[in-house]
Amino acid sequence: MGQINESDKARTLVAKWPILYHSHQYKIGEELPVNDAEMVSAWLEADTAEWKSENDTKPKKAKAVAVTAEAGLAGQAIVSESTGEDLVGKVPKTKARKK
Repeated sequence: MGQINESDKARTLVAKWPILYHSHQYKIGEELPVNDAEMVSAWLEADTAEWKSENDTKPKKAKAVAVTAEAGLAGQAIVSESTGEDLVGKVPKTKARKK
């Protein structure tokens, strides 16, 4: 079956999907054992694992961005003199709260 190349010894096999192998659940990004060449070739063929070299850079993590409207009820209320916003149900925006 599949043979492990000399060039593969400098790299690690990493799970792209959760893999259950020998009663152990490997998570995405976790290093897989390479002692069973048949399973290594099966994982690579199924595209559930990939070789990563030591100098591969890790992708940057995504940062969350708020995409919803600010919480609070719109309606008749006293308009804040400093910001001009309707304050019904909203926490006032003050310098102390920004810290």
